[in-house]
Amino acid sequence: MKYWTRLSLIFFLFLLAGCAKEVPIIQKLAPLPAQGSCKIAVLPLINKISFPQGGAIVNKILLSELVATGRFQVFPEGDILEIYQQLLIYPLQQPNREQLEMIGGRLTPDLFLGGTILKMYEKKHADYVDTEITFVLDLYDGKSGQLLWSTYHRRLGSEYQQIMHLGRINSITALARRMSQEIIADWLEQGMIPCPE
Repeated sequence: MKYWTRLSLIFFLFLLAGCAKEVPIIQKLAPLPAQGSCKIAVLPLINKISFPQGGAIVNKILLSELVATGRFQVFPEGDILEIYQQLLIYPLQQPNREQLEMIGGRLTPDLFLGGTILKMYEKKHADYVDTEITFVLDLYDGKSGQLLWSTYHRRLGSEYQQIMHLGRINSITALARRMSQEIIADWLEQGMIPCPE
């Protein structure tokens, strides 16, 4: 997908998120594979922020949460990075459609999962920590590299607070884990077909 088209999509999702009360917000551009979404290749996420290793943190958590469901086969991160190296793709660069097709030909996933980290911060105060993450996750067809679904998600750690500071999420890793769980649950609810049991 061309840079400006992708930028327009992210801008649209921001506008949509501003009007919406609930996240994650899924934009369905095309249906997911009819044979199901069992095998997923998680691509390195694009880091648009200054938070050290922000993309790598969310990437590893997404991988572990997909595996933890027991409903998906996830390709090891090392396999993806090795193919990136062979195709001379910089790890923090989104592969184009032709490159996704080449990666798909080698790994044969049902879906690629990529995305962009738009905002991430962790600010310590005297008795609590402010946390926030905003990202867009994209699901691509594993054969053609076509963008199928785009998911916008933004959360503050304080949104989980119940009484006083109880329930508040005080770390980026815990917030990313909770957000990943929410997105995977939403994808399944919206019709993503996992591996047969």
